[in-house]
Amino acid sequence: MAGMLDSDRSRSRRERTFVGGECAACEELLEHTLRGERVLQFSCGHVAHEACFYEYIRDSDSQYCPTCDAPLSLDSFRGGSILDLTKLSNMVRAVASKDVSSPRSSQNTPMPWEASRQVVQDDSYSSQGMSERLSRENTNRDSRDSQRMRIERLGIGHGPHGSQTHSRNDSGNASSTDYTNDHAGHPRKHDYDLHAMETTVPGTQIKDIKQPIPVPTVTVRSEYPTLTRSRQQQTVTCLVTIEVPEGKFHGPMDEMQNTPPVPPLPSDSGVGIPAMHRHQETQQPPLGYESAEILDEITEELRMRVDNWHGLEFQRFGKLRLHSVIRVGKDRHSWQELECYLFGEMLICVKEKKNAQPPLITESGRKLTRCTLKGSILIKKHLRQVHASPDECILTLNLSVAELPTFHLLFQDREKLEIWQRALRDLHATEPSPRFNHDYEQDTSGTDEEEYGRQNRAVRRVPSVASSYGGPRSATTAATEYSMSKNMVDRRVPPSLHVPIDIVVVIPVSSSMQGLKITLLRDTLRFLVHNLGDRDRMGLVTFGSSGGGVPVVGMTTKTWGGWNKVLNSIRPVGQKSLRADVVDGANVAMDLLMQRKAANPISTILLISDSSTSEMEGVDFVVQRAEAAKVGIYSFGLGLTHKPESMLELSNRTKASYLYVKDWMMLRECAGGVLGALQSISHQNVKLKLKLPEGSPAKFVKINGALQTTKRATGRDAEASLGDLHFGDKRDVLVQLVIDPDTSTSEPAPQDAWESIVSGLEALGGSLDTDDQRVQSVEELPLLQADLSFGDLHREGSIVQLPRPSLLTITMLPSNRRSRQNGRPPTPPIPPHPSIVQRRMELLTSDMLSRALTLVQRGQHERAHHLLNETRTILKGLGKGGLPPLPPGATQPLNKRHSPQSKAGSPRAATPDHARDHSPHSDTSTPIPRSTNVDHTIMNALDADIEASLEWINHPAVFSRDSRKAVLQAIGVISSQRAYTFRTASESLWAERVTGVKRLTEQSREWRETGDDALTEE
Repeated sequence: MAGMLDSDRSRSRRERTFVGGECAACEELLEHTLRGERVLQFSCGHVAHEACFYEYIRDSDSQYCPTCDAPLSLDSFRGGSILDLTKLSNMVRAVASKDVSSPRSSQNTPMPWEASRQVVQDDSYSSQGMSERLSRENTNRDSRDSQRMRIERLGIGHGPHGSQTHSRNDSGNASSTDYTNDHAGHPRKHDYDLHAMETTVPGTQIKDIKQPIPVPTVTVRSEYPTLTRSRQQQTVTCLVTIEVPEGKFHGPMDEMQNTPPVPPLPSDSGVGIPAMHRHQETQQPPLGYESAEILDEITEELRMRVDNWHGLEFQRFGKLRLHSVIRVGKDRHSWQELECYLFGEMLICVKEKKNAQPPLITESGRKLTRCTLKGSILIKKHLRQVHASPDECILTLNLSVAELPTFHLLFQDREKLEIWQRALRDLHATEPSPRFNHDYEQDTSGTDEEEYGRQNRAVRRVPSVASSYGGPRSATTAATEYSMSKNMVDRRVPPSLHVPIDIVVVIPVSSSMQGLKITLLRDTLRFLVHNLGDRDRMGLVTFGSSGGGVPVVGMTTKTWGGWNKVLNSIRPVGQKSLRADVVDGANVAMDLLMQRKAANPISTILLISDSSTSEMEGVDFVVQRAEAAKVGIYSFGLGLTHKPESMLELSNRTKASYLYVKDWMMLRECAGGVLGALQSISHQNVKLKLKLPEGSPAKFVKINGALQTTKRATGRDAEASLGDLHFGDKRDVLVQLVIDPDTSTSEPAPQDAWESIVSGLEALGGSLDTDDQRVQSVEELPLLQADLSFGDLHREGSIVQLPRPSLLTITMLPSNRRSRQNGRPPTPPIPPHPSIVQRRMELLTSDMLSRALTLVQRGQHERAHHLLNETRTILKGLGKGGLPPLPPGATQPLNKRHSPQSKAGSPRAATPDHARDHSPHSDTSTPIPRSTNVDHTIMNALDADIEASLEWINHPAVFSRDSRKAVLQAIGVISSQRAYTFRTASESLWAERVTGVKRLTEQSREWRETGDDALTEE
């Protein structure tokens, strides 16, 4: 700080007057000037660095201000005059050409800020920069983003290995060459270290970035597309569906101001290696690949053999890496043998033609058979994960394509499978992450490079690895989530790009954790640490000892060297009669989170307990602290003897979940599923805002399917809290409305007998209204408006709303007197929307399970048994056709779904499409065709949950010890549509939607299968 003040004092008064302004050419703060550089002020009022202005003139040859398009001239009040731009442009271009042609140009540079340079540009980088520039050009001038890209690409100095970015710092010195080269190879926004974050000047400006996370889609459906005016009150149910596109995080998380640092591993292979050298190393094929000459020859032969590439540009496939004859399939049942060619950008599958066409003859005399292109996969765009089956020689490619979510490769031997797996993961690891994404411009401004100039002139940073809890913090730049560092153990996990999270795990160390329990608990903690992201942090708190809640490890990254020692030291302590207070442990965990000097965007607590006591005292205090800090408390009830009441209260009120871990061996999988869900969060603290717009004839009655609901005193507004949303998530909220009676259609009574006679004759003669007059009486009314607000994960504390709310309108048909006289119902003969009926049945099942628990608690087991049996009968009736069919195209074929038994065994790689019909306005005379059946998977899952609860409901002791906790978990899963494991059919329905849950569930199973230490009872 003192150095910064001294730097400000050394500036002239004229320069200090520009503090806080932005350069019109590079958009950086004006105080970031080079030594000896002037600041130019235009007559339009905008200002620019002298160096940036000359670069702008040299490249664009524009005569207008980069910001406002005003004619360029200097402010006459500051000694300026009209610029001769033609002469200036010629001078600058002449100097630029002389710099390129003359080897002694560094000695004759006319600009005082220019350093010696050697123009060496990588062709690919130049082409990317050119395409980026051309795509952003305007008819009058380039945009400001293009100017920044241009100035960075055509920087003042050029390093020996590539183009050096035009960088600034407060010290007045250009950045070191070593850092610039590395930065050019790994462009990213900022690498803030903890001290820099804590000393950031308030109000520091951060450029607006393109939102990398897709906005959720909100769809509002009505139970009936039309309603008939009636003098009686009518009810109608609406379904509000919130969906998040499936994918993964692609945002530049280095932009966030309050992101804590994570030092990379000391063994990181990227440390100390220049960017160009690392780039060259990635181009070299690993062991097991053929020579480049042979691959080039095979590539040319393939190009000749395929007659029709179906619009694919062969020259863009990249270098051929592998080729082989492999059996491929969309599922694991049907296979076909194809020739597969793995290029740097594409996976191509071809099949030899069986027709008697003349073969191709090469120059060497070889005969080549002609082939047909059977399929292609864009590796770097569509490949999400590569997974090898431990039992069979099958390599599964998880893709981001809805039509082909998985693609399987069946090999003859394990060796070839491993070669292909390594090649695909190498290509997947070099997938264009946000640091290579040209949608976001680089930012090489300010103090980041200055810190390197002062601390590490010629040597790449060597981070210090220390715990951030009570220990020294790293004073160097933090590694980003996108750096590919080695894991704590040899098991390599595919990198997961996600929003950084802070987790505090609360574990019991009471005497009940003896033996196998504590061993499984330590194994679960190791698994969690192993699967943390590079910028994630984890803390550890124990409870159940004589000291109450004890913080063992503070908020620490996975690279901390003391994890093994701490985890091995975890032992059960205390006496047999000691009370293990879950709330005490959660309170200490909140203390740990509240004491952070820097916080990650997502904070949560994982509470594991096997305590047989449940103390509700202090729950309110912990919940209030957690709600204020936006911390969710996920609770895990371990074993049969734990009491779930306090854990349920903590989880439900903090918008988290309770998981019942009956089988101790499932603890790792349950915790991994929650961690995967946290790493897949796309939107935080989502709230659905419902409003009855002006002119709506409806009133709110009930809102179901949300975690919490609130209705305003006016009765026209309501709010439903949905908690956090994940990539691939889908939430359905039922809104029950009541339509006010229509008094405008009431006919006055006849005034005398003559009018009664006339009206009777008119009735005999029929209505004289024409069809046009009847159509005019049909009215479209606004019924319900839905809007969504959520926390922006890029900027802490900011709330984002949808660009526009969703509006549901409904067609009101005129009343028909004859239909009323015939006793026909007021609503049109159209069946209710099947999506609404299905969600209604889900919520009915959840509600009936909750009512059954209440009856059991009162000792009325027989009534509870009868209630659930009746509910099950209704579900079976709907499954047999009582429920109206889904509209065409609204559901998937049943062969794409697994049975509940198969889903409980393994997570599904394919996520179903949950698109539904939007209920267009229908004519009353054309009912929805019954072409498809109900989704039996949902009905079977609900029926399985009811059947499991009925098993021991007549045995109070067994039910309260085991089944009751499973029912409590099922109620939360069905009502909130959130699940984290694949143990039951209902959990599989919603857990399969989130990619992170599926990924860590698979990793949890492989963790045991790949040679983990045996779990033996102590």
